Order: sequence, then C-alpha cells, then structure tokens
Amino acid sequence: MTLRILTVCTANVCRSPVAERLLAQHLAAAGVDAEVRSVGTHGGRLRMHRDTLAAAAAIGVDASDHVSRPLTAGAVRDEGADLVIGMTREHLREIVAMEPAAWPRTFTLKELGRAALRVGPAGGDVAGWVARASEGRKAADLMVPSPDDDLSDPYGRDRRYHDEMVREVDELTRAIARALAA
Repeated sequence: MTLRILTVCTANVCRSPVAERLLAQHLAAAGVDAEVRSVGTHGGRLRMHRDTLAAAAAIGVDASDHVSRPLTAGAVRDEGADLVIGMTREHLREIVAMEPAAWPRTFTLKELGRAALRVGPAGGDVAGWVARASEGRKAADLMVPSPDDDLSDPYGRDRRYHDEMVREVDELTRAIARALAA
C-alpha cells in the first residue's frame, strides 16, 4: 500500500516543497512506497523561491518544476491520508481547523522528527507508528508558537537562511524516513 503524506507551509514556495522532495527521496531510498505532496495555507500557482531552489539544488534536489498549491480540506483528507506535516504550529492549527479528523495524524516536522527517535521503527505498521507518535499529545499544548516545533521561514531573508532551512529539513526527513522504513 502506498503511504500518502502531505507537507504544509505558508506559501508553498520554500519549506513544504523542500520537505516534500526530501521526504520522498529518503523514503524511496529506504524502499518505502510513498506519495508525498505539498501545499500552502496561502499557496497557489507560485514558483519556488530562487534561493530555496539553489539551496535544494546544492544538495542534489531538483525542484525547478514546483508550482505552489493551496491547502484544502480535500488535500488533507486525500493526499495526507496517512500523515500530514506542517512546518509550524500555526500550520498545524490551520490544518486541524479545516479538517478536525486529521488531528491524530498531523504533526509539525520538528515534532515528528522527535517522535521518530522516541517511538522507534515502524516495523511495517505505519498506522500504529503514527498512533504511538500521537499518544499523549494535547492540542492545547500547540496553541502558541515555539522554536521547539516551528521551522524558521527563510522567505525574504539572505540565502544562508535558505541553506540552513534545507539542511534542517534534510536531517529531519532522514530521521522520519528511517523510522518509517524500519
């Protein structure tokens, strides 16, 4: 069965498309059959930011064909059927407000990266792994921004911020792919 994952950021021109491409790449390398897509809470028909494109290309990721798409309840239901990953707590709140049933399978990227270490390998049971990753979470704990969960947005900043974001997303998506593949 194909694992369906949706990544979400604001404009879908920096963080979520990088997470989409890197997570898809790492899952494929680990032998996991997955479809990873991305959207933005305010996205729609925009090209990827040039500095993010360059930062991604520097580590071998081609995203030159990316065009942003808007977040919809249908995308959360259908494309994020197994896992929805926001880049910040704000994105998580917007996702769950739009599609409340998504709460147990919706995480921030940093939160899911920590869960990958805490929960350990999926052992072929992705749904069980997601349920274990979600145990003990409270929506109220995620109501305010936090550097522990929020991936910094490089939009409008120097190229080095785009490079830092890409490196961080690469590390987090590798950890998640390792846990889901095991």
